[in-house]
Amino acid sequence: MYKVINQLKERNFGHPVSSSEEAVLDFLEKNFRLLPKMTVTQLTEKSFTSQATVNRACKTLGFAGFSELKFAIAQDLHLMDTATTRHISKTENILEKIRFEGTQEVVKQILNGNRKVLLFGLGASNISAQYFQRQLLYFGIPTILIEQEKMLENFKDYLLLVISSSGETMRCLQMVKRAKELHMTVLAITKSNSAITQYCDATFLHDVPVDKLDGISREQQLHMIIMLNEIIDQLEIEFKAKRKNM
Repeated sequence: MYKVINQLKERNFGHPVSSSEEAVLDFLEKNFRLLPKMTVTQLTEKSFTSQATVNRACKTLGFAGFSELKFAIAQDLHLMDTATTRHISKTENILEKIRFEGTQEVVKQILNGNRKVLLFGLGASNISAQYFQRQLLYFGIPTILIEQEKMLENFKDYLLLVISSSGETMRCLQMVKRAKELHMTVLAITKSNSAITQYCDATFLHDVPVDKLDGISREQQLHMIIMLNEIIDQLEIEFKAKRKNM
């Protein structure tokens, strides 16, 4: 498991960080591979900060000082240079940020009263929605992938399941608000504490941050696929149990 790089990318420290410490953290993230060969003096000079600031940044990351931080960075780099280990570590990090306890209520709502499902997702989440639609249809659950808010009025007896990694896009918000106005049941697979959660009857949540790649945000879907597969697995268990009792 990575000890430093994930912290530098996510910056979820639970307390405010000064602008000077932020400058150190930015330098550490940008020059990660160079750090094991650098001295604390070189770091202060190149990041235009003081040794006291570097020490505070090290403590923010959970290390006593720069020497201890460099050792942890060297361990991270060793893991990063092994492709299999790198992907395993990344997946483990994602799994830790998924709240799997939310699966049961979403499955319960889907199965309640032989429900029919409307799916909505944008961008990369739309691809995940298409995958989920096929899986629900395999179970015999009527499922329609919708794109426009106005389509809701023709399917008031369906429930709406929104798939949104961020849960903050305007179109998603408009969709769930309109569904509630129509007294529809609304479910979401999304980020915890996101805007759409306040309108949902049940949610399956994650705390995975948006990936950064050279300063460009990219929407990765690994966590969403894991969450969808968890729902699919639980539905399969329910349907098998139902067939067994028939």
